[in-house]
Amino acid sequence: MKGIEDIQEMFDNMDNIIKNRGIEEGIDFDVNNLTVSYNPNHEDNVDTSTENNPTKDNEILLGVPVWSIFKRKRGLRGDGNPLIYALKNEKGWHFRNDKDYLMVMKQFDKIAEKFISLYPVGLTIVVPSSSPLNEYIATKIVQKSKNARILKNILCKLTTEDVDDIVMAPNSAFRLYYKNNFVGAYNELVQYLDIMDKTRNGYFTRHLVRNNDMRDVLDFTLKTSTDASTEDANSINGEDVLIIDDTISRGQTIKEACQIIQDTYAPKSVTVLTLLSKLY
Repeated sequence: MKGIEDIQEMFDNMDNIIKNRGIEEGIDFDVNNLTVSYNPNHEDNVDTSTENNPTKDNEILLGVPVWSIFKRKRGLRGDGNPLIYALKNEKGWHFRNDKDYLMVMKQFDKIAEKFISLYPVGLTIVVPSSSPLNEYIATKIVQKSKNARILKNILCKLTTEDVDDIVMAPNSAFRLYYKNNFVGAYNELVQYLDIMDKTRNGYFTRHLVRNNDMRDVLDFTLKTSTDASTEDANSINGEDVLIIDDTISRGQTIKEACQIIQDTYAPKSVTVLTLLSKLY
């Protein structure tokens, strides 16, 4: 993921090239070279057209609608994850060239403007992530709305120590689920936590838990930040809140974020914006 200043400079340099050109293309994934590129002949894999986006999905929690910039579509690599990986520079995925990258981001820019016309963005909270992508999405959205602002330090990721404390509690869901083999399950979890200590600076990352059953039991990743203040509460209470996360897979993290905001504060409403929709 490039820095915000770099992206804006690339936008400016490309304006004369793509001015007045429709960018209603789908995305191709080359699994051999791990590249992401545009294809002007279809809208497959990830639909980036302004005609079909943004997408409004079903509520993720009661009264919490979900909007997305791009629509994921089923098919070969149709989960859209290569696009996310390329934007985050993860797992070897990358854009075929800068032009392909710019076309994605330029289209994001157009659809973001359309979203602003449909939803009056005000107070914006970003789900914490090791990648700057969430922050970039939020920054671009807020820049397009006259009265919007990002409220920082509201949510933070759990640490491995936090998770250890949670599972060791006498009546934890982890203990109840593994009541017949708690020691064995706990030792397995410790191995995952050790990896997170080494590769994620001690922050809990649920997808690094390779045991699917265990990952489902560990249905938490976030907490309210110790930096949150009474002033922050006054800013949130009675306001429309937009929560931004780059994509929704199972939806557990974004549900958790919404639930924390609703349980801790008294917002007028909560809406979610994500880069990629659920699969269609």
